[in-house]
Amino acid sequence: MKKLTAALALTFVPFIAVGCSSSSSGSVTKSDVQTKVGSFYKDKSHEDAKTVSCDGDLPAKVDATQNCSVTSADGQSWAITTKVTKVDGKDVYYDLNFTDPYVSPEDVASSVSNFYVQQVGTAPQSTTCNGLLRGATGSSIRCVVTESDGTRWGVTAKTTNVEGTKVNYDMIRDDQPLP
Repeated sequence: MKKLTAALALTFVPFIAVGCSSSSSGSVTKSDVQTKVGSFYKDKSHEDAKTVSCDGDLPAKVDATQNCSVTSADGQSWAITTKVTKVDGKDVYYDLNFTDPYVSPEDVASSVSNFYVQQVGTAPQSTTCNGLLRGATGSSIRCVVTESDGTRWGVTAKTTNVEGTKVNYDMIRDDQPLP
């Protein structure tokens, strides 16, 4: 890989999604929570989880929590917590939240597009990134930049360090276009 790099820092904003399930037994079933967690992960990462597992049923009590784990397509494990915020009859409302900092694929793709313009001088036709860039030194994701003539380039976004809520990363464009 030719190391054409640009450093970028993005502030991690924890994302909370609200889930709601009906419960007749005083808890949300483990299966229902796992389904919601899998959907939440896909919404954020743009990829299906290999596996989703949770500790058990989520009690239908305000402030009850449940720990879940998602294995991504590249084998990384992501911790997601659920916390009940409201119980209204049989409806249980709960938040889902990643416990690790990350940068979304949309934010990385935007940065890669800007980086590409700086390196090449023209805007790409499109840039896609799948997966979450973990806020941990050495973590990386791959992106694909497509030029207006259809030529595709691989770009790696790699976390260099994390400063509080800022995830800093470099972008490295491949030496050769993708086949």
